[in-house]
Amino acid sequence: MNVSPFRFFTVVGLHPLHTLVVLAAVTGVGVWTIAMSPAEIDSALGLLLFVQMFLASTGFLVRARRGHFDPILTSAYGRRSVVVSHWLASVAPGLGAWTLMSVVAWALGSGAYGSALYGTRLVAMLIVSAVAWTAGFALGRSAAGALWAAGLLAALLYKTDFLGSAPIEFPVVSSLTVLRHAGVAVVCPFLLLGTRVPFAPGSIAAAGCIAALLLLAVWRFVDAFDVYLRDHA
Repeated sequence: MNVSPFRFFTVVGLHPLHTLVVLAAVTGVGVWTIAMSPAEIDSALGLLLFVQMFLASTGFLVRARRGHFDPILTSAYGRRSVVVSHWLASVAPGLGAWTLMSVVAWALGSGAYGSALYGTRLVAMLIVSAVAWTAGFALGRSAAGALWAAGLLAALLYKTDFLGSAPIEFPVVSSLTVLRHAGVAVVCPFLLLGTRVPFAPGSIAAAGCIAALLLLAVWRFVDAFDVYLRDHA
């Protein structure tokens, strides 16, 4: 088989049709919102971030064990290359929509476009893209996104204060505080949108590193996962 893993996954279709329809609708509404009021970019990005939780959670092992990916898994490409391509194909639609909204915000003079393209807001998107895919690696499509959304909804209903009584300024920050805030950013990356919630210095970078390490751990140990390759005739 000469088709690259990335092209294979784009052809077989990793995302349910309804999630792509929702993505298109959210992108359209987001672009319209930014066009009407560039300052409302976080409203548009927040909706897209929520959709990305489901889009990135495409699931690998369940479909692989059903033989859906046998053509590419039995090709000359290594399993690690296949899994990395699966992640890229999973997150590409959401990242494309994010880039479009950010460019529109830049074109319209929104002051937050920089953060969306190369700053804190982009870290939120990358965290969701990494964690949703990693958490859903062994689950069905969109399952990790649904569980994550349910957990955040429960925290909202119970009025959970993720950061506690964190001061605005951090003259002296302990490593424990940095790790706690990093964990909060990983669990609830929506807090990275806007500038109202204070995070300890270094905690946002640490959150990005945690998400990247989770992703790399799956890529590193993918050969240890049991994938049944059998004749389905």
